[in-house]
Amino acid sequence: MRHILSCCLVLCWLCPVFVGAQVNYSANDTIVPYTGFFRPGTNLGEYASFSDELLAEISAGNPNIDLEGVGIKAVRPGLFEDFVELFGYESRLNAFALYDSLDMRDNTMIVGFPSPQHQDPTYHCPSIQSTLFANLYTDIWDGGANGTPVNDDNYYALYLYRLATLYKDYIKFWEIWNEPGFDYTEATGFLPPGAPGNWWENNPDPCDYKLRAPIFHYVRMLRISYEVIKSIDPEAYIAVSGVGYPSFLDAILRNTDNPFDGSSNDDYPLQGGAYFDVMGYHAYPHFDGSLRYWDNDIMDFAYQRHSDAAADGLITQHLDTLGGVLANYGYDDVTYPQKPWIITECNLPRKPFEDFIGSAEAQRNFVIKAQVTCLKNDILQFHIFKLAEDQAFDDAYYEFDLMGLYKKLDFADGYFQTPNDEGIAYRTATDLMYGHRYDAERTAAMNLPTGVRGAALKDDNDNYTYVL
Repeated sequence: MRHILSCCLVLCWLCPVFVGAQVNYSANDTIVPYTGFFRPGTNLGEYASFSDELLAEISAGNPNIDLEGVGIKAVRPGLFEDFVELFGYESRLNAFALYDSLDMRDNTMIVGFPSPQHQDPTYHCPSIQSTLFANLYTDIWDGGANGTPVNDDNYYALYLYRLATLYKDYIKFWEIWNEPGFDYTEATGFLPPGAPGNWWENNPDPCDYKLRAPIFHYVRMLRISYEVIKSIDPEAYIAVSGVGYPSFLDAILRNTDNPFDGSSNDDYPLQGGAYFDVMGYHAYPHFDGSLRYWDNDIMDFAYQRHSDAAADGLITQHLDTLGGVLANYGYDDVTYPQKPWIITECNLPRKPFEDFIGSAEAQRNFVIKAQVTCLKNDILQFHIFKLAEDQAFDDAYYEFDLMGLYKKLDFADGYFQTPNDEGIAYRTATDLMYGHRYDAERTAAMNLPTGVRGAALKDDNDNYTYVL
């Protein structure tokens, strides 16, 4: 692995007015090693009358008011351009300062989603406007012509520059768009090579997926993100998460940001993998294939409705599959640096829907095993789908209503909301395992018998915690 950050940082004297220097490296050259601990996290969600500060204390706990929380050590909020243009770029600084004081750090931030005045007016799909920013292909940098090092006419670059300058001390992972590969057709992204319209051999049709723009434009966003954010915080990580299908990741990795055809030339030299450090994914084991498989003996699906299989699916259904695509493009620590991993959405429902698993027991056991699975596989963060449920148990009509650590929040109860069993389990796992790293050698020495899983976890003082 080649490390060239130092040669870039010494260039800062050339631009003393600004936060940092333009980068002259990519994720094909170096990825800064992450030295922090695994952090269990959550998506906060939106709840009427609940401030971000109140949600933070419910998440992490606050010993000053005898509030236990549910074991949260990181959050995954979004500060979209359409929000900060309306409410102000500084509007969430107090909330992030509170996160930090509660030891919710190295947070993941979703960015993107332009304000109406900055949205690309182009219709790449005849009936649907692009969801991306206008002026993505104007120059990223202008040498300070408008008082910032970025070109103010490049709306996305300016948005990121302002955001990263303010929030760099609180954010470690910058997630570029949420679920950029979401396939609205539900019939294209999963197609194998050779099938008409598949995304392995054809670029996604803008009419079919979330961005409503050519894949090259997303690579352009990654390039802008990498250059701007790294110029402000070289130790930040640019993340892609929620690609939906391995074929969409393949499309990112095989294309440059060349707006004509994604090919390489002097202006667009690198494919998309050069412009992000971290690979993230969303895992919902109840429907992502973790808990069922095709059985030719019965010519139907056979089911594994248990939390061991759900935890295994975090790796077999996602990390292994996406990792194979990354390796095909050289992200294997041989050709290029291997990309670290995060899970930015995950859970099982507390109630069965359709043919899905769903129970308090399944949730409770899964979230403990999920944390251990992350520790054993060097996954840096794991975020529960949502802090609290959207509906009361009897009123829920689909699985995402019941996938939170707390029962439906009641503003009248203030800080003291009612956790689900999984919320208590999540906190217990965090209390016992946070600050530890997986020790493979000591785990092997446990000589666990067939049918028993476990892990040896060591803290920085060489104290061990054992999980069975």
